[in-house]
Amino acid sequence: NHQRPTDLSRRVPINQYPDPSFYGWIFTGSWNNHVEFFEKPAPSEESSSAAAAAVVKLDWYFTKATIKTSLHHPTQGKTQMFGAKVTPEVYLQILQDPRAHTQSRYQTKQHKPRSGENYY
Repeated sequence: NHQRPTDLSRRVPINQYPDPSFYGWIFTGSWNNHVEFFEKPAPSEESSSAAAAAVVKLDWYFTKATIKTSLHHPTQGKTQMFGAKVTPEVYLQILQDPRAHTQSRYQTKQHKPRSGENYY
């Protein structure tokens, strides 16, 4: 939707959690006055594979200091990393390196069905 949130009254402090666009992230939209969406080109080592996504995506839940990154990992495929109530230091680390391994985030990977498995 490319529209910034209209109500920032519950946003975590901007001086501690700056806008991701200051770190090269491109704003792509928002939802329900509590999450903003950003993306940026994937680093060259991530986009070298034909299956790699062209961008890294970031969801910033600015009322809770929660962050999610979605990317194509060179060896693990599509992955997501979540950080709930991250500190300002961890937040900045993630903005600078979306694959940063912090002790406060967890990873999910898209499950590929095994032969014979069905999902309904």
